[in-house]
Amino acid sequence: MTTDAQAAAQPGGRNLPKADGGLPVIGHAIPFFQDPVGFLLRAHGRQGEAVTFSLPGRRVASFCGPQANAVVLSLDDTEADRRPVYEPLLAPLLGRGVGFNAPADVMTWHHSLLLPHLRRDALTRHAAIMFDQMERYVAPWNGDGTFDLMAVMRDITARISAHCLIGPRFGRTLAPVLPALLSRLEASFFMSFAIGPRPFLPHHRRADRARETLTRAIKEIAPRDRPEGKKRSHFEELMRAEGPDGRSLDEETAAALMLSWLFAAVPITIHAAWTGVLLLQHPQWLPVLRAEQESAFTDYPPTTLSPLHKLERLGHCLLEAERLHPAIWLLPRLAVRDLCIRGYRVPRGYLVCASPGASHRLPDVFRDPGAFDPDRYLPDQYLPDRTEHGTAHHALIGFGGGRHPCLGPAFAQQAIKVIWSVLLRAFDLELAGPDVREVRASVFHPPRQPCTVRYRRRKR
Repeated sequence: MTTDAQAAAQPGGRNLPKADGGLPVIGHAIPFFQDPVGFLLRAHGRQGEAVTFSLPGRRVASFCGPQANAVVLSLDDTEADRRPVYEPLLAPLLGRGVGFNAPADVMTWHHSLLLPHLRRDALTRHAAIMFDQMERYVAPWNGDGTFDLMAVMRDITARISAHCLIGPRFGRTLAPVLPALLSRLEASFFMSFAIGPRPFLPHHRRADRARETLTRAIKEIAPRDRPEGKKRSHFEELMRAEGPDGRSLDEETAAALMLSWLFAAVPITIHAAWTGVLLLQHPQWLPVLRAEQESAFTDYPPTTLSPLHKLERLGHCLLEAERLHPAIWLLPRLAVRDLCIRGYRVPRGYLVCASPGASHRLPDVFRDPGAFDPDRYLPDQYLPDRTEHGTAHHALIGFGGGRHPCLGPAFAQQAIKVIWSVLLRAFDLELAGPDVREVRASVFHPPRQPCTVRYRRRKR
């Protein structure tokens, strides 16, 4: 029997249906960049699970829905390669020779070097660091006041990532400037996505300076930045690793690789911010989550991962934030040969995309898809008439999936659980303005600033 993934490698199939509209030269660029998720939902609503549209210099084959997601994400790099898409986007951020900018076997090795920081023993150590950083951050917030949600999430996720993945000294030293430097890299990332890697643009020049500042700081601080109880720093461990060709990393590449780990704080920021927006827009969930904390945290802060794993209702809220506002709303690859996907012919040279942003809002998969409804993830025995939580494996793809899933969802979800556990435990919170819109001029679509939250410290 031929699987869908095997069929994708076979030629033939019917032509992809075309999206309505489009202009000469620029194609569908205007509606796509104005509202990419809305554009894809409209196109797929008219044409079905597959549709093609054009951007300047590129034809795109977009697939939507659990079955189509499963096939697209199962393609290997000999069929639909990620590297031609991401290499020009990431080169201005990280330089050459790192991650997607390296040969395939080296890229795989580079990704594997992050795995020791994501194992259960490492996550247990990270939990104590995360709680400590969060408690220190909010310690000055006495009485009542306001804060900008995105600014706070940028600050704390950068601090957490720096302390956990680089080292405590680096985290303390760079804390005041790290969010701004990462924001400059994020802006360059979007400009490269929208118009290509043009080094003369101001965004790219600012990103170059930010990258130079961060890599210099990593090389100066990280080699001697030993976490408590460890004989070697994370940087020293990187330098001792042996690659597929038998060689070790040089200092410059090790620093660039650590910078790529830091940049992963950006999507965590977006996920944490939208989780907070949705919770504060639906305050009926706050007592539920506080009661869950009281039950889970017999000791505070917890010293093991078990209490965090017991925060199932908060976990459902994170899943719903991932569904409604995925930090990565498009997963593109380049077809390196003619493909047949779900019976549709995709010519060589097309971009092949699965879209978390569109797939997560399909009404035939998720009941009332625009609503914030964490109950949709409850087990069968609680809501026997609801089946959406048990739909196909690729209904939720906010962290990718298939052959190339995101490496760090456990780290990200743990960090967000810690952040909102501390905030909900310590403060009464409300949005100053309940209508929060997303920023479209970003690859990650964060909440628009200012996103003001009022707080009042609760009595313990």
